[in-house]
Amino acid sequence: MADEKIEIKEDSITQPAQYEIAVNDHRTYRLVYYGLGVIEVLLVFRFFFKLSSANPGNVFAALVYGTTTVLVLPFQGLFKPGLLSGGSVQRVFEPTTIIALIVYPLLAWGIAKLLLIIRSKPTNEK
Repeated sequence: MADEKIEIKEDSITQPAQYEIAVNDHRTYRLVYYGLGVIEVLLVFRFFFKLSSANPGNVFAALVYGTTTVLVLPFQGLFKPGLLSGGSVQRVFEPTTIIALIVYPLLAWGIAKLLLIIRSKPTNEK
């Protein structure tokens, strides 16, 4: 019994996928998620800048507000922004940014999966 060899066969659980995906397709897939990461970081900055009433005259804050205004535009008017009082500073709670933070990952996931479906080739199963 000590000399017996156990042969382990790979099954569908250990196989990574049933489709062949080209290297360029993986790059496209990762590029979609990289773009999502950039969008999410900018939206998080926007949310916290609005919440902490950052100076819109600051160069960095103006850059963040300018680039993310287009991203939250489809969700404007969905909810009213809430005003939070904190002494003499008026803070803005902007739910449209939170909605954008939820919708854009779902959209990126859908685009990435669609690209994989369109561009992948079935493998020849034995």
